[in-house]
Amino acid sequence: MSQAESLQGASSGVEALIERLRGEGVEQGREEARRIVGDAERRATWMIEQADRAYWAETLPVMEMLSEFLTLTPVLRQQIVTASTDGRHLYFCPHYSATLSDESRRFLHAHLIWHCVAGHLTAPLVANRHRWHLACDHEVNVLLMALGLILPSNTLLFPVCVGRSAIDVYRWLAGHPDTSLEITADIHPAALWDYLPNTNPDQRMTALWRRRAHLIARDSDVLPERVAKFCEAR
Repeated sequence: MSQAESLQGASSGVEALIERLRGEGVEQGREEARRIVGDAERRATWMIEQADRAYWAETLPVMEMLSEFLTLTPVLRQQIVTASTDGRHLYFCPHYSATLSDESRRFLHAHLIWHCVAGHLTAPLVANRHRWHLACDHEVNVLLMALGLILPSNTLLFPVCVGRSAIDVYRWLAGHPDTSLEITADIHPAALWDYLPNTNPDQRMTALWRRRAHLIARDSDVLPERVAKFCEAR
């Protein structure tokens, strides 16, 4: 091999090494950026959780107690664009959450907590899942209204159905001219597995929340009568 060929080979090797190092540096930079963003998201989540629990402690202690059973869990990918729960975690999209006022965010969290209390972690075999979601959202929002929460202006509620069970509302909605016009603010817990495959509906978790509902129903000072009766009947 001539000297020129040797120099050319060495030059190519150096260029390949530089390119590899550059690629490794870029990837390390990306990993570091992801780590920084993840740390910031976790800290922000912790701060929100503490602030909301402090608010509930002053205004509605039963909500503070129930909120401790769910871990706020940001989902940084695009599987979830709003929020949902599997009874253990309260999954939410940080970008969506950042668009909400404190009042709207707390209402959404309360809404998801009461999906758990109301037994909505699983669903019956219904013909129309969207209609069932609407019925469950209505049932939960009526409970939140009875608890004294301020409902955001876009809260799903069917005034003629106040006091009726989710299955009754589901049947009533069969006469709705176009349920696609009714918008839900969350992902129904029983449908979460469509978005996060490792969150299959768990009957044991449903039973655990039923026991929690029975426990809070026993304390007449904690809940309004209508809500206590609902929890007792779970």
